[in-house]
Amino acid sequence: MRPLDDAHEHLKADWRVLQTRWQASRAQWDDAVAQRFEKDFWQECEQVLPATMQEILKLSEVLAQARRNVK
Repeated sequence: MRPLDDAHEHLKADWRVLQTRWQASRAQWDDAVAQRFEKDFWQECEQVLPATMQEILKLSEVLAQARRNVK
């Protein structure tokens, strides 16, 4: 496996764990602080992380193509 693919898989797995833990926490934690955390931090993570993971895959493909072209 290429290093970026490996990093992508680790990030993807860790993101799933974090999502599951946040859902469990949010089910128990329902106050103004939780709402603020969700609004100010969590929602950004939900947008940024999937996009970042997609860009890592694209970069991996570009690097793989560059390696093929050099050989």
